[in-house]
This record gives sequence, structure tokens and C-alpha cells, in this order.
Amino acid sequence: MNDSTVTDRSPTGHSHPGVFARGLAMGMAEAVPGVSGGTIAFVTGIYDELITSIASFSHTSASTLLRDGWLAFARRHNLGFLAVLGAGMAVGLPLTLVLVVGLLDSHGVYVTGFFFGLIAAAVVHVGLQSSWRWLASLGLVGAGAGLLLGAVVGASAGQQTSMIFLAGALAATAWILPGLSGAFVLVVLGLYEPMANALLAVDLPVLAIFAAGLGIGVVCFSKLLAWLLERARPALLALLTGLMAGSLAQLWPWRETASSETVVVGVVAAMAAGALLVGVLGFASARQDG
Repeated sequence: MNDSTVTDRSPTGHSHPGVFARGLAMGMAEAVPGVSGGTIAFVTGIYDELITSIASFSHTSASTLLRDGWLAFARRHNLGFLAVLGAGMAVGLPLTLVLVVGLLDSHGVYVTGFFFGLIAAAVVHVGLQSSWRWLASLGLVGAGAGLLLGAVVGASAGQQTSMIFLAGALAATAWILPGLSGAFVLVVLGLYEPMANALLAVDLPVLAIFAAGLGIGVVCFSKLLAWLLERARPALLALLTGLMAGSLAQLWPWRETASSETVVVGVVAAMAAGALLVGVLGFASARQDG
């Protein structure tokens, strides 16, 4: 194996351009309430590597850096993969906040339909990797939890600065779980618009508090997920399938208004496009992006 192979690919064989594209898609997904970056990671085949890489950080990480040097530290924590993925997300998130927030205002029913189709197809994709026994038990539990979470949307918990750290931790937990959206959690807490504005305005004090919560939430929760994926994968996937299925209620395009026949056709086409995207992403993942 030559140096370029080591440099241009993650340990599991994903090329860095492919990882960047996945990060771009994850950032775009996380900008929209109801769409999960974790779902994108799962469908595109990098979910396990993402969880394992984040969970590798612990209280011994600093000693590894001091004792063995930067290269050993970077290899242990798969920093090349994380950095490229993070760069893609850093590009996709703000671009989508500017674009999609405007589209949701002007063409919300079509955008919502697209994401409904995307999540519905992801439910099938993830569910097929579990078993009917777990889907009939934990899957139903997850669906109930997803519906319950959606039921509290609109009951704002306020926009106090003291909540921003907690919001970051909860959003990170949602980001790393297929079926839950960090933006969706912010909607529940009444912080979606304030945090979107803070990001677009580069409000550093607010973003620093939020980022601290994100970091702690990701590192702590990823360890639990890594443990569950290794020891109870079918059960966990069934629970995540249910969560995604339950979250679909919040993405139904006609929850509040009826539409003309022309609009209905357009929304159904948008749903089909979202489902097709999941299929394309799954096919690309299966080919291990050469």
C-alpha cells in the first residue's frame, strides 16, 4: 500500500472526495427540521465509521498525543476522515440555511414533500437491516417516541442563553441518530430561528456555547451508540427505524392546509424524488465509491 492510498482514503476505504460529499449532504440535511444527518450517514455507508471514530476519544487521548505524537493521535481517532467530513458539513450547513429557509417560506409544501419521501425511503432502508421480531417490538416503541416528540413541537422552552449549551448537547445527540434531526430538536426548544440567525451572522459568543454543548453531546453519546451497534445491532436499528417512521408525521405536507390537484401532483413528484435520492445514495455506498 502506497502513501497516496493511506492519505486519500479513510481506514474503511472511503475516498476523501466521497467523504466530503457525504459531509456536504449531512450538513444540508441538518439545516432542515425533520431531516437527520445521521440518516444520510447511515444510508451512504459511513455511519459505523463515524460513530467509532467519535467514540475513540476518551480521557487517554491527550496522553496519546503527548506520548506518541500527532501521527499516532490522528490514526487512533481517524482525524482525516472526521476533518474531511466536518469540512463538508461546514460548507453544506450554512449554504442550505440560506437556500432552504427561503424555499420553505415560498415553496414549503414541495420541500416538505421531498424530505418526506427521503425519510420514508430511509425507514425501509434501515428497517431491512433489522428483523421483524425487533421491528414489531422496539420498532413500535421508537415510532411512539417519534410521534411523542413531534407532539411537543410548538411548546417552546424559551430562548434563554442558559439553554443554548443544553440545546447543543441535545442537537448533537439527534444529529448522530438516524431518524432525529438536530434542527428538529431546536424547533422543539424554540431555538431554531435564533441559532440559524446566530450562525449566519457569525455570533461567536452564542456559537461557542452551542459548540461546547455539541462537542460534549457527540462524544458522550457516541460511546453508547458504538457499544449498542456492536452488541445489539438489530435491536438498535429497529428502534431507529421506528423513530424515523414516527418523525414522518411532522413532515406530512398537508398537516395544516389542503392543496389543489396540481400542487398534489407536484408534491407527490417531490416525494418520489426524495425516495429516489435515498436509492441513489445506497447504490453509491454499495459500490464503495472507487
